[in-house]
Amino acid sequence: MQRLAGRIATGLGSIAAGAAALFALNIWICWRLFRIEYTQHFNSVEGFFIAMARYISTHWGGFSWWPLWHCGMPYQDTYVPLVHLVVAAVASLAKTSAAHAYHDVLGVAYSLGAATLFLMAIRLGASRSAAFLAGLLYSLFSPAALLMPDVARDIGGWYYCRRLQVMTVYGEGPHVTSMALLPLVILALQYALDRRTRRSFALAALAIATLFLTNVPGTMASGLAVFCWIAVQPAGRWARGWAVAAGASGLAYGIACYGVPPSSLATVVGNVGPMHTGFWFALHKTPLLLPGALIAAAALGYLLRYSRLPLFARFGFLYCGLLAAMVLTAHPQTFELLPQVGRLQLEMEIPVCLLLGGLAWWIYTHSPRWLKPVLAAVAITAVAVQICNYRAGARADIQAVDPAARSEYASARWLDTHLHGQRVYATGSDRFWLDAFTDTPQVDGCCDQGTSMPVLRVLPYVVNPAYNPEVTKLAVVYLEALGAHALVTSGPDSTEEYRDIKAPERFAPLLPVLHREHGETIYGVPQRGTSLAHVLRPGEEPRIPDWHEAARAEVVKYVDAIEDGSRPEAAFEWLGPSTARIRATLRRDDLVSVQVAWFAGWKATANSHARAVSADGLGLILIRPECEGNCEITLSWTGPRDRKPCAWIAGLAIVLTAALLFISPSSLPAAKSP
Repeated sequence: MQRLAGRIATGLGSIAAGAAALFALNIWICWRLFRIEYTQHFNSVEGFFIAMARYISTHWGGFSWWPLWHCGMPYQDTYVPLVHLVVAAVASLAKTSAAHAYHDVLGVAYSLGAATLFLMAIRLGASRSAAFLAGLLYSLFSPAALLMPDVARDIGGWYYCRRLQVMTVYGEGPHVTSMALLPLVILALQYALDRRTRRSFALAALAIATLFLTNVPGTMASGLAVFCWIAVQPAGRWARGWAVAAGASGLAYGIACYGVPPSSLATVVGNVGPMHTGFWFALHKTPLLLPGALIAAAALGYLLRYSRLPLFARFGFLYCGLLAAMVLTAHPQTFELLPQVGRLQLEMEIPVCLLLGGLAWWIYTHSPRWLKPVLAAVAITAVAVQICNYRAGARADIQAVDPAARSEYASARWLDTHLHGQRVYATGSDRFWLDAFTDTPQVDGCCDQGTSMPVLRVLPYVVNPAYNPEVTKLAVVYLEALGAHALVTSGPDSTEEYRDIKAPERFAPLLPVLHREHGETIYGVPQRGTSLAHVLRPGEEPRIPDWHEAARAEVVKYVDAIEDGSRPEAAFEWLGPSTARIRATLRRDDLVSVQVAWFAGWKATANSHARAVSADGLGLILIRPECEGNCEITLSWTGPRDRKPCAWIAGLAIVLTAALLFISPSSLPAAKSP
């Protein structure tokens, strides 16, 4: 017994040492992340993620309504929340900037990826050596660069790291974080299938919930991975694998539903068509293709069950084949089997490295004794060369920059100082980074999957292109309708990365110049005042059945009404993050339009009496005060309709999970290892 215990301790020690070594290697590669605040990549969307963490860290307990983007939106609609909450917590506890905390968290998440792959491979039946080689390959090799020439050109050669480049250059921090969690999901499910205990089931649910709350593409990739994991299980475990995965996923969504409620999922699904035209076309033209691909994958998994391959190899073959079929055929504008499935090129590297690690160890163990030292020497040399290559790539991709030298920072600080929280329209990297430095509300913002107002999808096609003077005049009208007080444009001397607004000087005859600095011009958008509330007469509220020619006339009519100086003004004041007060002298049939996005959680009272709140044709708030004379209206955000049910469900799911974790393990016999 003592000998057995010693062997187990030795085995666990070697596993821990292997995971620690892989983690340390990746820390060594990306160590600059831990010493940097802002990188040179202002073209990346990480400005949005830093903005989320910065705002949360300064508004704990008061960010259920998100005022910064899309004329306001529920926080749950911005982005799945876990990474930003963790970064905000690190920033608050460590008393550091959100930008610094963001890179610290990402450095840890990136470095964990190889270690979690190593642990998953062992749980799926790989030897410790084969699993370590898989983790080592994942740390120092990007198979996507060999399979996709565009990727190799983008990163500068097959010997550089795609995963690190996507995280740093393009700002895909949450996606890369989810990749570190994906192997843990498969590991936890396999553990639950093997052990058949309450505790292992709860751990599987926690792993799935954590990944689900991290990133949408990562969740999609995880779903495909779980499907493949079930498909390659031995015949006697197939049904049980489905039951474990379905049960754990159900409990996982119960845990996570407060952070991503059904209302937010509905918004994301509703935006699939406008955002992902390739998937939309494929879904409508070939609706049976995706089910057919999954059926074919299930059939291949069935055949693989009867091969002599170990479970990790069967999983690797099926997952690699399914992802490769989807990724390599993806064309975002014309054909995709899943939305943005081309981004899963990163996850495709997980099964490829898993297979290559197993193959490399098989070749080594079946080689003649005299050849083994040669293979070891070649491997050690390749590892040394790739460490140098990866560190060089990291040095190029992670360089510190002073944001004060950037036009994005200069414009953000000026807007914060002089507009005092008034809404602005910005594009490109100005839009990405504006709220990383300030609390200035934007007409647009992040992220497109959370957009609820159709007018926001139309707006860039009106404001950005330089079609003709008439369209430029119409652009100003649209900005007025959406409560914008400033327009940020970029000239040739600006550091703004995209310059989406073409020929910005065309606004000079129409708008006053408020400020010029670092090659950027900030124009003022004429408004009657700074208030977001306006008095309308019956019938003046915009009614827009579609977004064609009729919409323009409705927007013009609405702006004429809110700019009419003959009617009383409505004073608007935020009393807190999600409560506003409006004061106006009204007639009983007057309406009050508020240039804030309407959602089903807004409630209004007029002189302490509850009143109807709805959306107008633009998607803004419309109040029917039914009030005569001096009226005080209180507008309060109470959360989406499913907020309270989701809070109860999440609370019960968390209590159930805690009970499963701390109740003694089930007495059911453990299943045999595959």
